[in-house]
Amino acid sequence: MNCEKCGIDAPVHHCDVDGFAYYLCVTCIEDWNAVSGRPDTKTPADTSERSVVQ
Repeated sequence: MNCEKCGIDAPVHHCDVDGFAYYLCVTCIEDWNAVSGRPDTKTPADTSERSVVQ
């Protein structure tokens, strides 16, 4: 079956990406996981302790 991202004819796996179902090859799954992974440290945008600009 063809990967829905890169189009290569390879074994694919069902994945949910941003709420949509895709069939991706192993390489595309690894690429997506690398991009979608969150850093271990929190940034000010991630916390509720943001400063308020008035």
